Amino acid sequence: MNLDKISAGETVNLLANPHGFSLCGDAYVAMLEETQKYVVDKTRGRVRLRIAESMGHIENPDWVKIFDLDDRFGPVKEIPQIDRGVEIDTRIGKFWLCRPLFAADHFIHTHVTEMREGYLHRMVDRLHKPFGMGYTRIETRSAYHFGYGPRTGQIVSRAVFDSDYVQSKYVGTVVLDTTPEGVVDVDADNDLDALNQRLTIEVLRTYGPLMRLLGEIEDVVVVFDGHGCFLYSYAAGLPFDALLYAAVDFLDLDNLALLSAFTSKLPTNPGLFLRSNPAIKAIVVNYMPGGVPFTSTVRNIPTFLVDGPAAEWLITDPSNAQLAEYVSLITDLPAAMARAKQAAGTDNVIVYDSLPGAFHLSEGLANRMMERAPGVVSDVHHRLLPKWLAQRSFR
Repeated sequence: MNLDKISAGETVNLLANPHGFSLCGDAYVAMLEETQKYVVDKTRGRVRLRIAESMGHIENPDWVKIFDLDDRFGPVKEIPQIDRGVEIDTRIGKFWLCRPLFAADHFIHTHVTEMREGYLHRMVDRLHKPFGMGYTRIETRSAYHFGYGPRTGQIVSRAVFDSDYVQSKYVGTVVLDTTPEGVVDVDADNDLDALNQRLTIEVLRTYGPLMRLLGEIEDVVVVFDGHGCFLYSYAAGLPFDALLYAAVDFLDLDNLALLSAFTSKLPTNPGLFLRSNPAIKAIVVNYMPGGVPFTSTVRNIPTFLVDGPAAEWLITDPSNAQLAEYVSLITDLPAAMARAKQAAGTDNVIVYDSLPGAFHLSEGLANRMMERAPGVVSDVHHRLLPKWLAQRSFR
């Protein structure tokens, strides 16, 4: 990555995101450390770590403590999305960035390649997404989510990144490359489009088969027992949203795949909207933190919470104020599993417990997925992958 834009003594903000810390931990921190060291050695610039906000105000201070970031990088700042903003002009109008993230002569963007919120970005301009989300004030982030929403929200990210303000400070991007099995590489480039193309091809090739394999599940009980909340719970390197929306191939851009709330008056062609996967017959929550709305989903699926502090957190969470009306509180995990299997009419179980590289499954479901995997892999590599790439003008 060319660093000629940076002169000795100039300030460079190294932009990090909490998903990198939560998903990749020490590997992400090591990438940030090496980036800071390399830029300082090559340019004699002053590189400061700045962490964008994602899930809330309490998460980033925790990462600073857990990974001793102040000691390793010098004074670190976590930037909430209600901090001071800076207004910028874009080709689609005015938007607002978080001023402290860009309060430097230059900045370097960092990212992690994984499929979080794939139903939103659809692997179109994937690496641009923080410019419409984490790097923006809450008004612009709301425009991404609700003013534009799935399918078109990336227009905001692209417009912000292409703005004169951002381009005047942008140096390049450093990315921690992952597969469902874990971290495999680091890639970097001054040209975000070129970097995005390289990594998108690999993400579709490595994550695509596993995502379509989830679509082969016919009935299952989902168990949450990890540190991600609902859509952001992980197993085998994939977030739960990949299973929740597996009934529609949202990587296929021929599928409109809007949120169902936005398409209630349209024909109910399954390619037109994202609906909860009908294969999910019941849900058990043994442990899961709060902070993400999910009541609208579980009110249509038998859901059982194991009694304890985690259940109390979820039931009293303002994000899910009516949750108690739609779930059953069960004394212990074995009893909850028995109730869920009875309600679901299946013994198939998949667990979202942050296990990297593999799923924890019931034996019957594991055997079925192993049987279907070769056919799914062949279909992805010979039919779907060429289509996905062509839709994005990649080869």
